Amino acid sequence: MKRVFLVSALLLAPAFAPAETLDLGTRGTFSVAPPKGWTFSSTREEDIGYVVVLSPPGEANAQFVLNLVFTEKGEASSNDEVRDKALAAADQFVGSSVEKRKVLREFSMPAGSFGAYCVFTDASVVGQPPKKDVFKMIAVGIIRLSDGVSASVNLLFDDEKGPEFASMLAAVSSARVAKK
Repeated sequence: MKRVFLVSALLLAPAFAPAETLDLGTRGTFSVAPPKGWTFSSTREEDIGYVVVLSPPGEANAQFVLNLVFTEKGEASSNDEVRDKALAAADQFVGSSVEKRKVLREFSMPAGSFGAYCVFTDASVVGQPPKKDVFKMIAVGIIRLSDGVSASVNLLFDDEKGPEFASMLAAVSSARVAKK
């Protein structure tokens, strides 16, 4: 029975491309494994960090945006501070959402990292047919990758039960900062 479950889990797990990396200088090396077929791009933001974007192939309507931010040592170091910042980042979406409230969830992160997020449905597009680059849902959150590197996370998609959202959550789970 365990072997059947393991094989089933492997068949359902999103496939990943090789990890993409960014040199963060004295702060280490950032890596993330994009879902297979997704494109990776990054833009340096002066001395404050990077913007990382993962985009799906074909007609899939989703986008993964991670704003890496260099922080002072000890900033947003506790899990409670990360939760508080995630809730604050979510404030702007409550009023225009179907949910009308924030429900905090935790990202599955590697040891030493922590992240939290909220998911919202845009009330203005409920019941409308899908339209490229108009997203029905957003997951917004904060992750602490290391002491000195945090990130805001925006996952844009149309269906919380769809493969794009599952793939983006898995990509967040793969994000890490390693010391050089």
